[in-house]
Amino acid sequence: MFQGTDTLRGHNENVEMSQEEWAEYEKCSKDIFHFANYFYILTEDGELPIKLREYQERLIKVICGTYFMRNDDGTVMTDSKGEKVLRNNRIITVGRQAGKTTIATLYILWYALFHKDKTIAVLANKESQAIEIMLRIRAAVLRLPMWLQQGINPDRGGWSQKSIGFDNGCKIFCAASSSSAIRGKSVDLMLVDEFAHLPEQDADDFMMSVIPTQASRKTSMLILISTPKGMNQFYKIWQSALAGINTFVPAKIAWNEIDGRDETFRKKVIRDHGIKFFNQEYACLDPNEEITVQDEATGIVLTDKIGKIYELWQDGFLK
Repeated sequence: MFQGTDTLRGHNENVEMSQEEWAEYEKCSKDIFHFANYFYILTEDGELPIKLREYQERLIKVICGTYFMRNDDGTVMTDSKGEKVLRNNRIITVGRQAGKTTIATLYILWYALFHKDKTIAVLANKESQAIEIMLRIRAAVLRLPMWLQQGINPDRGGWSQKSIGFDNGCKIFCAASSSSAIRGKSVDLMLVDEFAHLPEQDADDFMMSVIPTQASRKTSMLILISTPKGMNQFYKIWQSALAGINTFVPAKIAWNEIDGRDETFRKKVIRDHGIKFFNQEYACLDPNEEITVQDEATGIVLTDKIGKIYELWQDGFLK
């Protein structure tokens, strides 16, 4: 018990475990999908164990997978020491209400429970968003059986709105997505929710502050997850990830993979909000798809692939 909460394991609290529970603990530590059987989320019918859909399972496999940078001839890239160069980061583009935050919280909690001495940052466009994600993690911890929890360590972060510290040395903290939030901190796993919605300068400053942090930890992971918003820093990273020229592994959830989203749904959204809204908020168009834009300076209307239009915009030919 921690601070009077009987569903929360206290600091250095010993919990007796049966052979069956030990076996379950081992399975959960090695298999995030097995751990998901104990991960509760809030549904219309109350708190229930998560039921992963096919696209959610695919997303988890991308996050948990091991990928390497490759040379132009397809061979695995190695560094000066002959070690394989990891593609250790992830960039995920998803439409609205696709359960992206749920998947992120599942992975973060699993990572924190079954690793040692790791620091995990949960960042979002607004601090209130980051606190909301932490609230979901805290709620999931409280529903875990005591034998599956780590004790809460007051010296590592304790149990608060913005921080969770475990006896295994892992710490989860949350903040707004600003360069100052992680500057000088050594972070092993960093989630940035709705990165595409950061102002452009803030996004640039944030990435510049993250690069030195990541360079010091070869196995650290940065997860950028967002609905797209124009041709900005998120789009630039996404485009490079698709080309395989950066350390980000791309993943996308198509709008029609989600239950209830069919052609009728598409037409309704377009009728109510317009095609531009649907394409950005749900379809998450990629560089090979065509769009029509109008140059603000000249009024010229151009239809071309998003990737080509982005290049013209970068070179100053479009405004």
